[in-house]
Amino acid sequence: MFITPPRIRAAVIILFACNVLGGAAQTAPRTAVDASHLEGKVLFGYQGFFRRPGHGNDHWMIKYGEIPGPSTPGDVQFDMFPAVEQYPQECLFTTNFILPDRSKAKLFESNCTGVVDTHFRWMQENSIDGILVQRFYGQFEDESFLQLLNQIRTAAEKYGRSFAVEYDLSPIQSTDFSNVVPSLLNDYANNIAPLMTSNAYLHQDGRPVLELWGFGIDKNKLSAADCATIFHAMRSANPNPYVVLGVQWDWAFDRTQNPAYYEVYLQADVIQPWAVGPYNDPSSYEGFYQRTSISDKALTDRLGIKYAPSITPGGSARNRAGKGEPLGNRYNGTYFEAQLKHMLDLKPFFVFGAMFDEFPESKFVLSNVHSGLVGGMHGLTCLLLGTQVIATLTQSEVPPAANPGFLGIDDGMDHNYYLQLAGRYAVRFHELWQ
Repeated sequence: MFITPPRIRAAVIILFACNVLGGAAQTAPRTAVDASHLEGKVLFGYQGFFRRPGHGNDHWMIKYGEIPGPSTPGDVQFDMFPAVEQYPQECLFTTNFILPDRSKAKLFESNCTGVVDTHFRWMQENSIDGILVQRFYGQFEDESFLQLLNQIRTAAEKYGRSFAVEYDLSPIQSTDFSNVVPSLLNDYANNIAPLMTSNAYLHQDGRPVLELWGFGIDKNKLSAADCATIFHAMRSANPNPYVVLGVQWDWAFDRTQNPAYYEVYLQADVIQPWAVGPYNDPSSYEGFYQRTSISDKALTDRLGIKYAPSITPGGSARNRAGKGEPLGNRYNGTYFEAQLKHMLDLKPFFVFGAMFDEFPESKFVLSNVHSGLVGGMHGLTCLLLGTQVIATLTQSEVPPAANPGFLGIDDGMDHNYYLQLAGRYAVRFHELWQ
């Protein structure tokens, strides 16, 4: 049985070195990542879509422009509350959520230079190679995100980390397809290609890495023919990209069930199945790994395609759903660690972690608040925590029961526990490729 170590013993138990007050795991020498190749990398998905009210496309609340705080169920978009003590004050804004000490909680703005800089410093300190930053179709005109892309480039170069762009195509519908390819090609040429000149931008076989995510995820929205059109257009773009294809977890079944989609998958350089959903605890993950991950790796090896599975520390979206559903469970970190261990067994081309900072679905690895209850406005409130790997509050540090309530990581865990855990296994994964 896994017993969470008390914070006072963390520095002894976690021998790779945690700064007990929320700092870094010194897991390896801070050498710069070689961005000229993908193999052997541990990368995380990066959203960067949190804004202060009125400053762009914000994902803290549904009612954009409002200060986050207790409101109607469904308005709050996150289940876990970030720990913000390491972010510069100019990157924070005050909310109406009440902390245990009766002060108002603060949230961060993603496109603040100090936030991006802190995230990449954490990556360096924990031997995380870099990120695949999600660029959502339909939001290409958001100037704040263009600013973020340049901040990412600067921070990646500063800390010797790597990055590449992932087009999230999930908003596209075949019923409204006429401008999709021109829009993608225009954004690629004018906004993404200039980033590829950075020595921190990921390449493979001399080509810049580009992920196209969403093929076969929702077949009712995007047809196989339109997937093929997008794929061929982007594959032929200048500069000619090395394409990672984000597909649904059961993509291999499309060989017989949806062969037109399967034919598109076969043209990818890398297959990255989205495995958030088919398992949700250590036991179901073990079954998924034995039945699906091993066979997927064997199949891609036979096909001559690279394989990059996705892993997650856990998920929760109760506040977002607004339906009083049960909060997620991270099983004291054993759920995430089981997946990390099997990545050592599988030795895929690279590992994709979902996600670095996705608080709305609680899949982040950033620092989180510990799970605790506090009195708040309109009754109870709670600090955000999530399935991201970055700094998060613990259960005793979050405000309680706010429409319908927040989740924290285990009391006694370092705010960056999940990032540190990922970093320790990243070091071991790197050794497999040396």
